[in-house]
Amino acid sequence: MNRLLFSAAFVALLASSVASALAASSDELGAGDARNLCTKLESQYQFLKPFKEGLPYWKTASAEAQKGEQACKSGNAIDGAHDLQSAISDMYVKPDSL
Repeated sequence: MNRLLFSAAFVALLASSVASALAASSDELGAGDARNLCTKLESQYQFLKPFKEGLPYWKTASAEAQKGEQACKSGNAIDGAHDLQSAISDMYVKPDSL
């Protein structure tokens, strides 16, 4: 019983550490990295677009992508990258990363 409890606690701690590391890395995205990520995500979105248009989640994903592309073009690359990642995730695809 103690092993099971220890194992569960270890898995919870590990998951928490990984989640914290991922959150920190996305929050600490530098401006240059964010611009590069915008470019990558815009390309990924344009590639997916013909395959996903018209599907039930398309309107939401399309609106998020347009918001993200606009943010990227207006110099707010960090928010734009986040919006594009959300749009691609809404299409049930894992977004590209740096």
